[in-house]
Amino acid sequence: MIVLKIIGWVLLGLLALIIAVLCIKVVVSVEYSEKRTEVFVKWLFLKIPLYPAKKKEAATGEESKTEEKPTEAAKKQSSAGPLKLLYEAEGIDGLIEIVKRVFSYLGTFFGGLFRAFIIEDFQLDVCCAKKDAAATAIYYGEVSAALFPMLGAIASGCTMKNYDINIYPDFLARYSEASFYLRLHVVPIRLVGITLALVFKLLFKVLVGLVIKISRTKNGSPEVQQNKESNTKNNNKTKE
Repeated sequence: MIVLKIIGWVLLGLLALIIAVLCIKVVVSVEYSEKRTEVFVKWLFLKIPLYPAKKKEAATGEESKTEEKPTEAAKKQSSAGPLKLLYEAEGIDGLIEIVKRVFSYLGTFFGGLFRAFIIEDFQLDVCCAKKDAAATAIYYGEVSAALFPMLGAIASGCTMKNYDINIYPDFLARYSEASFYLRLHVVPIRLVGITLALVFKLLFKVLVGLVIKISRTKNGSPEVQQNKESNTKNNNKTKE
């Protein structure tokens, strides 16, 4: 009995430690200029450079991509059976319903994922320059029309604490220049919660419904037979 209590307390301590570690924010820094580009991640005492990447890491990444291709093809082949059964049971409407649910949950997931990031500092400096003054003015308008709506969408979608955006035309410069600095953070436990919510929805609201409809197809219910007859009639009409 004492041993079980000790094991229980140890497990609770490990769970509390994992939760505490996941509550520590992960910081991502991106710096770009004409001279250098750096991207790195900081978490706890670790500082992991993401760019520039090493050549060996790039090679291993390409090998992993080539190895993943057969598995993706195998997944597609394995998923063809259930989808075909669902089509026979519910027709095209059933497939559309499943696809709508999946995309709806994915949209909610990515929206929550985007809002989980907090932008601590964002600095953007863009100098617009062309051969002559007229071309510079036109180019400045094009760059402003492209960047400002995108930056507005980012500012409305997530929290930005400090930002400075400077886009200007330079009629004396010979070429355009751009530089920016981005520093953001995210709390890992928020990402875990958002991911678990997505997995729960996909498992219990999509997969379970798919299994039920497939089981109805195998049992041969009257509604399934009617859907099959309607599908065959529609196929015959399209062939004619």
